Amino acid sequence: MSWDVFIQHLPASALCVADIPDDFTPLPLGSRADVLNAILSVFPGTDTSDPTWLTFDGASYSIEFGVGSADLVTYIALHVRGDESAIPPIALLIEQLQARGLDSWTGEFFDPISACDSIRRWSEYVDGLTQ
Repeated sequence: MSWDVFIQHLPASALCVADIPDDFTPLPLGSRADVLNAILSVFPGTDTSDPTWLTFDGASYSIEFGVGSADLVTYIALHVRGDESAIPPIALLIEQLQARGLDSWTGEFFDPISACDSIRRWSEYVDGLTQ
């Protein structure tokens, strides 16, 4: 089980997810090469042996990046396990891609401040499942 963040180009005018028009189609984040370079610049040492499913193992968190196989990447799915130290680099990746993130735990836009609480609540939930 993971805490997930989905990165894509979403309307800057949307203040919450409900503000995204039903017929909205996001622009691509960029070419596969550009997106992979952005991930590698923020998460050096990421395993790219499967170019559709990258993995990063840090000291206190890990992330699996689902980028798909298309030449133009429309979104990235981040499957995060670990603690809130993952939040600043995720925020940096979103900024580098000039995109927005969706926090799966809250169902709203990724915000670095609220994301720390979100990943903590996810961790507490997961810990409760294993007890």
